[in-house]
Amino acid sequence: MSNKQVREALALLYGFRCMLTGIQTKDLSYHHITKKEHKGKATIENGSNLHPKIHEWLHNIVELKDKELFYLINECLMLYKKCLDLEKKELIDMYESEIMPIFRQKMFKYNEKLTKKKC
Repeated sequence: MSNKQVREALALLYGFRCMLTGIQTKDLSYHHITKKEHKGKATIENGSNLHPKIHEWLHNIVELKDKELFYLINECLMLYKKCLDLEKKELIDMYESEIMPIFRQKMFKYNEKLTKKKC
């Protein structure tokens, strides 16, 4: 499957929202949890939909500066998807109320920095 096909399938399964920030949007980017260069394929199991800016931040900042955090975030995405699949409401609510706001804040700070650099 192509990234686009999997992105659309993920949106139908989990909604048109970023799986790290919870931001609802049809402008989503497909993220390989196991990267292509490590034999990760474009599949529902290996992917998550992210807001394009959070996806950019994840690869351009986190992956380059803190590999451990990058892998922890990917593990969180996998666990969140499992909770959604198994309808583990308490864990889903915890992730969405405690984790997603942290990443929304990170994305907003990243956008602010980008905007300041352009000025």
